[in-house]
Amino acid sequence: MAAWLLPALCLLTAIARAGDPPQAIGSKEDRVLWIFPNYRTVPQANALPRIRAKEKWTIAARDSFDPYAFPVAGLYAGVAQWEDEYPSLGRGVDGYKNRYLGALADQTVSNFMAEGAFPCMLHQDPRYFRLGRGSFWHRAAYALTRTFVTRGDDGRPEFNWSEFGGNAAMAGISSLYYPARYRTAGETAQKWGTQIAIDTVANLGKEFWPDVKRRLLGKGRD
Repeated sequence: MAAWLLPALCLLTAIARAGDPPQAIGSKEDRVLWIFPNYRTVPQANALPRIRAKEKWTIAARDSFDPYAFPVAGLYAGVAQWEDEYPSLGRGVDGYKNRYLGALADQTVSNFMAEGAFPCMLHQDPRYFRLGRGSFWHRAAYALTRTFVTRGDDGRPEFNWSEFGGNAAMAGISSLYYPARYRTAGETAQKWGTQIAIDTVANLGKEFWPDVKRRLLGKGRD
């Protein structure tokens, strides 16, 4: 499965990024904590009202193939190795390699499904619109609810079917490259729920990281 899946996604990356204006979709904060790829966050105040399908695929490509995406997959694989997740994948170097390839495939498929394919099919906007103002609790509540609420291409708020559907697709696809004994409804549901939870917590980082970064570097507001 991985033999054709990742090359196919790389091809989509090349098509998506060709000639695309980065200012249309990019973020000044390309990474949260200087590590985690963050190409779909934009300030709510000056975000473009609508992006094209090509730009949605570009967001997915940049999040997936940012140089730091590969060590991030290694971090997830290390946690899985520590917890002996999927024991039949083995231990030692071979076990870590298997878990690393699985983690890399999971995050790549998740990005392309939830940020590219489903937003294009459902006419939804995959960007995170950073609020950047108000009290901590107001902004935190806003960030956490963005898992459930997104914008349609018409600018109106909608239920975030792309997040839930895209990650459900990822969880289902992942059963094709994990050992057969883990291809159960329970394992699939657990992976789906875990990814939703990770994305929900990540929204807090997207919302507050610029503020934290300014304090750490001793800079004022932009």
